[in-house]
Amino acid sequence: MTLRNTLRLAGGALLAVLVVLLGPSLSGPMTAAAQDAAPDEAAAYRAFHEASQGTDTAAALAAAKAYLDKFPSGQYADAIKKWQDQARLTQLDAAIKDKRTADMITIGKEILAADPENLNVIYALAFNIRRNELLASPPVYTNADAAVELANKGIGLIDAGKTLTGVASFDKEATLGWMKQILAMNAAKAGNAAEAIKLYEQSTAHAPGDTQIAGRNLFAVVTLRQSKYGEAAKAFNALPDADKTAAEPKPEVKAAKEALNSEADALIDAAAGFVAFGRSKGMPPATVDRVNQLLETVYKGRFPEDAGLDGLKKILAAKTPSA
Repeated sequence: MTLRNTLRLAGGALLAVLVVLLGPSLSGPMTAAAQDAAPDEAAAYRAFHEASQGTDTAAALAAAKAYLDKFPSGQYADAIKKWQDQARLTQLDAAIKDKRTADMITIGKEILAADPENLNVIYALAFNIRRNELLASPPVYTNADAAVELANKGIGLIDAGKTLTGVASFDKEATLGWMKQILAMNAAKAGNAAEAIKLYEQSTAHAPGDTQIAGRNLFAVVTLRQSKYGEAAKAFNALPDADKTAAEPKPEVKAAKEALNSEADALIDAAAGFVAFGRSKGMPPATVDRVNQLLETVYKGRFPEDAGLDGLKKILAAKTPSA
């Protein structure tokens, strides 16, 4: 997937085609003008120009850097900087297309070192780490720290009013949604369930109807809630049966039972939200049915008196998105 397609497809059908505007592509600055420069500058320019006409982009970039390091205000500096920007974008585009994540990050950081608020590049890097690694099966967290850094930077720029260059239909809310999803996934990986759930909910609030954002978030929250419910159930079940069935339960039994009920309520709420969303959005039936089975099992345990699941039906109806 190229840089252009990344910015077109991110977060579902979010964006129109984007052209990154960092200056025109140059076939090489004017060779004749080098005759007017001082000998050292002319030699540095010729070295760059010769390299830029070949196929070794890395060598040409090294020659461009050598010229700019020695002659930052030279008469060819502006032209070489434009060529350098375009060459780096070409390298970044190729790295994205080939899914060379490490190269993509390295090149992107070089661009951002000179242009730290380039939201287009931040967007492309964060999206492709998310797409190729964090959402892989199984997930890969090799570059999760970089994704979090980029997402935080992107969120800050967007909140400050920055938009993607060249995109009239930039979807601010969807972009914030998947960037905050990155933060949530990383928090979940780190074992911080409470923070992850908070971030998933924030992400969903930005794009409540998007299956790739809200749908993934809702399912992730169910998984986290199920884990917390399992921990509470294990703690309650570990208590002596005699204490659990006593006419006047001990304080620790009451506390464990309250914790179990609280986690059951939270899991029911999360699972019902996913089932209602999944059914309304046509998400994979096998996944929706599996979560629904979990939902009914936990609900029956929490409310055994509701044999007809009437209360659960009302919860599902209330959570079904409006058409």
